[in-house]
Amino acid sequence: MGLLSGLKGMFSGSKTSNKGQGQVCPNCGEKINLSMERCPKCGVRIKSMFRRRCPRCGTLVELDAKKCTKCFYDFEAELERAKKTFYVCPICGYKMEALLTQCPACQTRFI
Repeated sequence: MGLLSGLKGMFSGSKTSNKGQGQVCPNCGEKINLSMERCPKCGVRIKSMFRRRCPRCGTLVELDAKKCTKCFYDFEAELERAKKTFYVCPICGYKMEALLTQCPACQTRFI
């Protein structure tokens, strides 16, 4: 199994790139976990094989990087924003961070 076929398997949709889930080493095909430091079969460093792309500038950075090395985009802040709960008014679509009894935009009352 080559590097290209390993990467195709990684992005095929059957496996996700979550840190705790198993993947296949693109170098040798051995099953690995992204939390491992090295592949147990071929010894390649996992961090050097798997990278993520910065959404702002497109730079490839290590999987566990907290900020982009080029534009200093904060990956952890994006994760916190994604975890935030928003409530949406069914009439006008206004997004609220707290559950209110009335929409501040269109004054619709919620029961």
